[in-house]
Amino acid sequence: MEYLERRILEILQDHKGKKKAIRVDDLQVMVGTSTRKIRAIIAKLVTEDRIPIASTVHPPYGFYIITNAEEAKECLAQYWSRVEEVAKRAKILADVVKEQFGVETQLELRFDRLPEEPPA
Repeated sequence: MEYLERRILEILQDHKGKKKAIRVDDLQVMVGTSTRKIRAIIAKLVTEDRIPIASTVHPPYGFYIITNAEEAKECLAQYWSRVEEVAKRAKILADVVKEQFGVETQLELRFDRLPEEPPA
């Protein structure tokens, strides 16, 4: 784990639960890197290191470590809603591109490219 990953995870240990969420701007000041890099690191901590980190779009805004089933459900509902919206936009755009440019694309969600489950 790189220094910035360890540092962000260390900070998040003090932000367990939605009520203790930390804003990305505050993380930026604390670790001295861009919000884009912070978001990429948090995504890696979730996908590769399997740390249950959530973000909230309702006050208090920010990132936090999930501490219970309610927080987990809320976070996952938020992510699946985003997936649905992006898939809808992609389908409509594919239709428009096909109509205007004759370009056809295969529409599929490739969940087989997700990180593998850890060994039991």
